[in-house]
Amino acid sequence: MSETLADEVRAREASAREIVAQAKAEGARLVASARTAGEQAIKEARQKSHRYFRDEVRRAEGEAEVSAVKIVDAGREETERFYSDNKPRTAEVAGWLVKEVMSTYGN
Repeated sequence: MSETLADEVRAREASAREIVAQAKAEGARLVASARTAGEQAIKEARQKSHRYFRDEVRRAEGEAEVSAVKIVDAGREETERFYSDNKPRTAEVAGWLVKEVMSTYGN
């Protein structure tokens, strides 16, 4: 009876070692799978972040272009208004300048 009991204990220990070895292998497989999934998630997050950054830059550039056009148009209008407001004075000042030069240096 003690021999059969000892054989049964040895069989159970061998079975336990096999179960532990299988559990370790399954654990290693799960860890490797989790690492792969984590690396993939990081890669996708980086790509998504880069796409978002590019889209935001493109949107900001579009808004800046619209704003720049408005600013240039406003500047153009202001310049034309300044020119038309001061055009009569320009002829008067040019005439005075010609008279001064001619009186100083002659013909």
